[in-house]
Amino acid sequence: MKRSASTFHQFIQRIPADVIGIARGRTLNLPVGQETIRVALSAKALDVRCSLRTRDPGEAKARQAAVTAYLERAWRAMRAKPVVLSQKEITALAGLLYQDLTAKMEDEPGEVGIWQAVIDRFQHEREAGTLETWFGSTVDELLLSEGLNVAGESRTRLLEAGASALVDAAGRLGRNAEGDYAPDPKANRFPQWAPKKAATAPKPVPSGKGSTVQSLLTKLAAERAYAPKTVSEWTRSISSLTDHASTVVPSEITPDHIIAWTDALVEKGLSAKTINETYLAAVKALFRWAKAKRQIAYNPALDVPKVARRDEGGDKRGFTLAEAQTILTAATSETTPLRRWVPWLLAHTGARAGEVVQLRRQDVRQDPETGIWLIDISPSAGRLKNKASARVVPLHRQLVDMGFPTWVAGQKRERLFYEERPGEAEDGKRSRKSVAINRLGDWVRALELTGVLSGEVSPNHGWRHRISVELTNHEVIETVRRRITGHTLDGQDNRYVGKLALERMREAVDRLPAYDVSAGSETL
Repeated sequence: MKRSASTFHQFIQRIPADVIGIARGRTLNLPVGQETIRVALSAKALDVRCSLRTRDPGEAKARQAAVTAYLERAWRAMRAKPVVLSQKEITALAGLLYQDLTAKMEDEPGEVGIWQAVIDRFQHEREAGTLETWFGSTVDELLLSEGLNVAGESRTRLLEAGASALVDAAGRLGRNAEGDYAPDPKANRFPQWAPKKAATAPKPVPSGKGSTVQSLLTKLAAERAYAPKTVSEWTRSISSLTDHASTVVPSEITPDHIIAWTDALVEKGLSAKTINETYLAAVKALFRWAKAKRQIAYNPALDVPKVARRDEGGDKRGFTLAEAQTILTAATSETTPLRRWVPWLLAHTGARAGEVVQLRRQDVRQDPETGIWLIDISPSAGRLKNKASARVVPLHRQLVDMGFPTWVAGQKRERLFYEERPGEAEDGKRSRKSVAINRLGDWVRALELTGVLSGEVSPNHGWRHRISVELTNHEVIETVRRRITGHTLDGQDNRYVGKLALERMREAVDRLPAYDVSAGSETL
């Protein structure tokens, strides 16, 4: 096929059959020229695709070779059994992180304060016990690029060593920013990394014989018409198990494999709630279904206990006033509708993020009888958690004064916060709604609120907790609270309310103070 001179060369490689179940749901960091391109593999991905970002045939060939070499190491890591690293190997790997950062930044290191902030962040994350949240993905990317499968204590030690190496690199770059390019004595502490030979690969399923764990999930999802988001999340959980067990063959998974896997998740710092309700729940449901369908002889997850951790606190809390003001102040200066308006809507309605993100123009309207502005959370806009979630919620006076209804009226497309993608329900990809919710959460995390980074408060759901407490504190009766937040109300429908109920709901919403984001205080 003839290529236009204005078209970038493309890279396409088929995912090897023996790792496809493990690879799906992963994110790859492909080296393309001087850039790193992140490619997320969907639950139905068959190949890896990316632009080589060049029109020059010679340069495209060199870049294709670099990406191919990276993928060969990545596939090797996915096939390999977990290996144990020595102290020297851990330090050498940490040195790769040091060398990579300093090599990229030493010519133009920027301001000194940037690197001091990195050092301060490391100290905070170490003291808070949240290094995994801050640095875990970087360590995983390093291991994948080196073709290594490392788990348990070795990975924990590498996490600490890699973060310490980053601090050393930040110190050096801080001195570079001041014009000091004297040799860094700490650079000599890292031994040279000698690539470690991968352990025996997991057994692939013979062609045409039997099923993989992932193929069972595909059948289950098709039978029960699971949403793309559910398929994506379960694929990630299933891949985590097969990766740890070093096999994708269902009959080879044992209870010991699953128990060892949950132990490894604990070592990685995941909460009992996350392990039980996300990872283990998916595995238990899949094997229970597979046993009932005669796809496997016995259910290895049947008697695997849930994880119980005494060191964990209770339920997540809502945002504090200071946290709320920080987020809303940042939102006020945003131009992207998702960031500009959704935090304010969550703050004043307590709705679930998905309920707000999927709003359409017609869902923001003025009640003809009372003149009250409201949002109509309707199942016609998209999936809701349950029947009680369908409801109308009056807009807080501050949202009206800020011009939200006027902004809505000026929108040309139906969806307010993301663009519809035709056929997204059938293509197996994560929905635009789900992507928007995740992007909003990532934006809040980037504000670096301590409670969010530590996991104490959820970046999107924290508003729901906050408004529930605020409605209670302002003595709003339970019936009205439940109508506003979309909780089950026995014998009544939350969406179809009369004039009196709507006026009571508006009065309750307006009891909540407006946020004075300019002064950093809450006013009546």
